[in-house]
Amino acid sequence: MKTALFLLATGFEELEFVAPYDILHRGGIKVQTASISDKKEVTSSHNITVVADSLLSQIEAVLFDMLVLPGGGPGTENLLKSDLVKKLLIKSYEEGNKIAAICAAPKVLASAGILTDHEATSFPAVRADVEPFCKKYLDVPVVVSGEIITSRGAGTAAEFGFCLLSVLENLELAEEVKGKMKF
Repeated sequence: MKTALFLLATGFEELEFVAPYDILHRGGIKVQTASISDKKEVTSSHNITVVADSLLSQIEAVLFDMLVLPGGGPGTENLLKSDLVKKLLIKSYEEGNKIAAICAAPKVLASAGILTDHEATSFPAVRADVEPFCKKYLDVPVVVSGEIITSRGAGTAAEFGFCLLSVLENLELAEEVKGKMKF
């Protein structure tokens, strides 16, 4: 069974977490969440508190097939401040694991230096923080470039989720889940 780990930081954008999480779960992916702080409760950008499955400091994130970073301005800034997140991204990238980021979160991948050989997209407001650090910047909803998947924002969250499922499993399963959801 394929696995995905969502890294949750205070201020994450809810839709960018919930939609891809739900789609992956419906597709049979074992999905887990990890708080990047020292407590499992993580409050989103619109003050919805979720309880993560674990603390990032207590798990080996490179054991997952995919790491997923929801965006949101405050959430992304908190991801950027975490040395643990940066170390895990680099180690996961070096191990050949898939890494996905949506909205402002591709900025975290740029900061970690793992976009250099990849095409990417992001929320338009952070383009200047991403474009100089990637091979090519694209104005499209979702970009798959090798092991890196990036997306634009809350409005592309479902498309991002189906893409993640397609990358982890296959396009046929993603289309099947999409059909069952009447997407």
